Amino acid sequence: MNDTLFDTKVLDNFEQEFQQVHDDINPKIHSRIAPLIFAIKGLKQEINQVFADFIRETNRATDVMRIKDMFEAVLMEYNLREKESNKLMEAILQNDTKQIRQISQLLKEIHELQHEVNQFQRQSEVKRQRQCGIFKGNPTDFKKQNTQIIDETSIYDWVVDIDFITSINNSGWKVWLSPKMINQEIINIKALEGATVAVTGLYDKGKTFVLNSLTMSNLPSGKKVTTRGISFKHVNVDNGTKLILVDTAGTYSPVKIENELSIVDKEATETFISDLVFDLADYFLCVVNDFTSLDQRYLDRLSRNLQQSPNKTFREIIVIHNLKDVESPEILEHVWSTQVTQIYANGTLQKTKVAALNPINKQLQEKHVLWFKTPYTRHVCIVNDDCNLGKSLNPWVFSLLRYWLKAVFIPVNRSFSVLDCLLIQSRQKLVNFFRKNIKIDLQDTDDPLIKVIKTENEFHDKIQIPQGQVDMSGLITGQQDSFQPATDIIAGDQYIILMDAPGLTNEDVDIQRQNVVTLVKGNKQRPYINQGQLEKSERKYGEFTLTFKIPDIYERQWSYFGVEKGVITIKYDKDKDDI
Repeated sequence: MNDTLFDTKVLDNFEQEFQQVHDDINPKIHSRIAPLIFAIKGLKQEINQVFADFIRETNRATDVMRIKDMFEAVLMEYNLREKESNKLMEAILQNDTKQIRQISQLLKEIHELQHEVNQFQRQSEVKRQRQCGIFKGNPTDFKKQNTQIIDETSIYDWVVDIDFITSINNSGWKVWLSPKMINQEIINIKALEGATVAVTGLYDKGKTFVLNSLTMSNLPSGKKVTTRGISFKHVNVDNGTKLILVDTAGTYSPVKIENELSIVDKEATETFISDLVFDLADYFLCVVNDFTSLDQRYLDRLSRNLQQSPNKTFREIIVIHNLKDVESPEILEHVWSTQVTQIYANGTLQKTKVAALNPINKQLQEKHVLWFKTPYTRHVCIVNDDCNLGKSLNPWVFSLLRYWLKAVFIPVNRSFSVLDCLLIQSRQKLVNFFRKNIKIDLQDTDDPLIKVIKTENEFHDKIQIPQGQVDMSGLITGQQDSFQPATDIIAGDQYIILMDAPGLTNEDVDIQRQNVVTLVKGNKQRPYINQGQLEKSERKYGEFTLTFKIPDIYERQWSYFGVEKGVITIKYDKDKDDI
């Protein structure tokens, strides 16, 4: 019987090995296996007792038939207990197989969680460095490190440093390349693929922080650093979606006052950069804090430009309300209501389920994220990243944004590279802005990591900013040669738009309809050219563009359009379905 399942040495060794590893296995499995081993040992003791009784009775028996009956009884008892023991051992083996499957599943989950933890650690490191306001060394060494940060172009793929628009004629705009491009030609910038995503907004609203959180990047942000010019970063979102992120300082950034024209030059440069980014970008994220009238005006102008542009495919703006001072759900609910849902009467509240790594328990968790949709915008909010509310909200909001980047931002078939487009658009805007035939190109310097965009031939006369009108959102609305018709609007049985346009005829004005928006373009020509010295000039000339959103109760198509006696008249009848 020593080679059977009931061998004492074999069974004791099995139990000893099981006891040595029971602390490392699932407690539930351990609680099931231990009684099975105990039952097998009980059966072993019973069979030993059966054989002992058989030997004792055999010694006493004198009848052969009696011995035969006892042997058959012992054999039956042995077979019953062996069958029961086999069932118990099968149960042990099944638990062992189940344990192996559970261990395999746990290893898979551990691998996935480790990936999420690594991403969380990278984000935490970015956050720690961002809070210091610097990205290298001792945060108390302010002067030294800010010098390093200003030259830290390795963070971006390339940076176009447009300090002032007028410097294009002398020092030029420097193009800083990242060190990883040291062995590459500038033409390789043109090989960057993917849609261009611009993060826009006014100065110091947290645009770079949003970029960092979205892409787990290490872009410079904080009070001690300022994004300069236009910066480009090629990223992979969740190892699948290629994007070219465009970062700027934003409008209304501080100005160093060197002369009486410093503010004008700065505003004009910011306007030029904003317009240039608009032409380059395929998609727009707009970052705001408290949704002030200034932010609303900026967003409204961006939205109208987007709807009127014939070259844009995706016409929605994703608005990120960066409520960095909010730490309680009650305040968040109040701000969200007063600054978003109550402002947009035609919007709807949406809810999307996404997964993100919980920064508190380090577990992957699914949550519903509330967001607000209007015909032209999508609104989400984030709060103070360091408070409990931020930890329970922000990761899922950024997960939703990444989902939109992957699901909505379709690849863009670009006829030019981003660099080519930047040069072409810059030249066109410079020509329109300065009223000069300006030609620019990309030139080499002694430093392989620095290129310069400047005029091919330097002008002898200094390029100066023309006088213009800058609105509250930081965008120039009219230049010196700009004509803007005075407008009246009457809403009654008809919706009537009247615009003063002296000297214009029907041939000088073009009218178009884009959904509920009417677009009016015209050009008031100067009647004299080189007829003598101009001693006084008060009248305005030049191209103009006006947009009008027609109320829903009126037909979208005008019933009358005409120019008579210097007045442009557009009339809309009431919608017949509303009468």
